[in-house]
Amino acid sequence: MVLTFFLLMIFGLTFAQQKEINGTISDGSGQPLPGANVLVKGTSTGTQSDFDGNYTIVANTGDVLIFSYLGFTSQSITVGDQSIINAVLQEDAAILDEVVVTGYGTQTRATLTTSVSKLDTKILESSTRSNAATALQGTIAGLRVTNTTGQPGATPQIVLRGGTNFDGTGSPLILIDGIPGSFYALNSDDIESIEVLKDAAATAIYGARSANGVILVTTKSGKPGKSSINYKYKYSMNEERNDQKYIGAADFINYNRQSIAWYREAINNPGSFGAFLDGANSMGTGGDAISSPFTTQLLTTDNQYLLNQPGGTLPQIF
Repeated sequence: MVLTFFLLMIFGLTFAQQKEINGTISDGSGQPLPGANVLVKGTSTGTQSDFDGNYTIVANTGDVLIFSYLGFTSQSITVGDQSIINAVLQEDAAILDEVVVTGYGTQTRATLTTSVSKLDTKILESSTRSNAATALQGTIAGLRVTNTTGQPGATPQIVLRGGTNFDGTGSPLILIDGIPGSFYALNSDDIESIEVLKDAAATAIYGARSANGVILVTTKSGKPGKSSINYKYKYSMNEERNDQKYIGAADFINYNRQSIAWYREAINNPGSFGAFLDGANSMGTGGDAISSPFTTQLLTTDNQYLLNQPGGTLPQIF
């Protein structure tokens, strides 16, 4: 009886500690921040503020509430006896003071009104890249980078926000120190910064060429002050793949004729692809073994004399 009462008291105290917390999230000037995030630290419990900056969340005494908003410094507040917790978030000076290149000049994030994304240059230093454009893959929102060839150093296909063509293509304008260029043969260690201009405001500077967006690449240059010399050596090697296994003449003829037979059965047409069996094709029976370069034959004692035909017109494939 005493044990039951003691357990009920413990559960009662536990549920009594959980309560509803209300409050308002605003910036340093007192303006409400709609859509600000409120999260109970160490849990998946969270909510967002409404249009007026108000929020409501259920938490226990002693929990830590984390308030965050894009462009502002996060703030942590411990839940005590109060049921109303107001949070004031300060602007993140590091983000607002970041200098980005916009066309023919530079601006800070605080005064920027267009959509510009800047690549973190640490990504270029993270690994060896045969082409600097691969660093944009998965790092810039709205940018699709696709490798279309296996050639080492080849520039991948870059499409910004789905492109402007009907088939979803359209490469952005690439400017290297203000000059139209390409990422091909551009050393990653020579890049100071990469900015991507996304919206239509870029057309006011570059015109119709920037309809698919603009990628601005700024290379490193000398700076006043102490001289510095950096040396970095990277070595990579590509080997030619030479493990191809070619099919023999007998299997080539056999598999091609089998595929035609199965195709005829599938479409219920016994005469389909007849020219590939009876015509002058590599697996057909009507090929000219003397002058046709597309004829494949099995070497037997009956046709071995063809190897001595003048002109060497018979392919050396048997």
